[in-house]
Amino acid sequence: MRMFRRLLIREFIPFFLLGILFFALILILADVFTNLWRYLNREVPFGQAIMVSFLYGPKALSYALPIGSMFAAAFALGNLGARNELIAVFGSGVPLIRFAAPILVIAAIISVGGYVLEDQFAIPMMKERNAKSKELLGIQDSANRSRAVAIARGGRVVYYADFYNDENKTLSGLTVIILDDQDAFMTRIDAERAIFEESRGWLLEGCRVFRADADGEIIQERFQRFRDPMVDEEPATFRLDTRELEEMDGVEARQWIETQKRAGLPYKSFQAKYYQRFTMALTPFLVVLFSGAIGGRFKRNILLMSLLASLGLSSAWYIVRMISTLLAEIGMISPLVGAAAPYIGFLALGVWIFRYAKT
Repeated sequence: MRMFRRLLIREFIPFFLLGILFFALILILADVFTNLWRYLNREVPFGQAIMVSFLYGPKALSYALPIGSMFAAAFALGNLGARNELIAVFGSGVPLIRFAAPILVIAAIISVGGYVLEDQFAIPMMKERNAKSKELLGIQDSANRSRAVAIARGGRVVYYADFYNDENKTLSGLTVIILDDQDAFMTRIDAERAIFEESRGWLLEGCRVFRADADGEIIQERFQRFRDPMVDEEPATFRLDTRELEEMDGVEARQWIETQKRAGLPYKSFQAKYYQRFTMALTPFLVVLFSGAIGGRFKRNILLMSLLASLGLSSAWYIVRMISTLLAEIGMISPLVGAAAPYIGFLALGVWIFRYAKT
């Protein structure tokens, strides 16, 4: 059995390394030629343009892992079948699942490593790449925001400001509505300006404060400067965030989604994309499972048919995953179901194919 496992691993590893390097290089070159004309128009030095494109390398490698894994498994088993070596394996009474177990373990390790690569290296370098690209192209991002709106404390505090200045952490033309525990009106604050102080929160200037007294009458008070403990939302909530979720690591993405929730802004599409990171990381295991399950099914054109069948199943997986993500983004299904259900379904399909595979 050890001899058979070593045989399979010796077939799998070289194809895997060549596959991920080949596909990663193709993706990097595609990125280079897609953006090169922009840099040439701005007369950006060629060396700087190439360096920016090669910051895309870890992301390209992350994309190449599932493709390289699938091709490596299909070629490894296809080659063994074409050379009739699978006949010796099956003739010795070794089940296909036991024979393919080493590459499934390797695929599981690749999946975990792929998530670490994406979260710790690909995303930070993509963020750096995008920042350098915008700098070279003269594109400036501003986090200032007009008509800034936020909902905080479970809907009890509503903010509306004419303008948020991110450099100074100030809100202009601010209106705050505060409700009590029964969602009844408690306080309204109209402030000409609000300044965020790190240690003390928001300082409101030029305020009119409307409160309901014990008889239900509305009374008005004026303050040159005013603070309210309920007005404590972080400035980041009002910021115009021009970053994409693809530029945030796991911790940043969770915090940002939570901020969107607190602000009462749409968040399910971002949550769906966040959950898809995990199923995307697990894709190498899934495609290797497909390739292993159909590796011994064909008698003619074994290598070509194994590759085409693996490619077909993998393509179906990507299409279903895209559809489920879209359904989650528009709210027809929950983000967690949109991410997990297709993976569980195709994992069950792969196990079923293995169960009835030729052995």
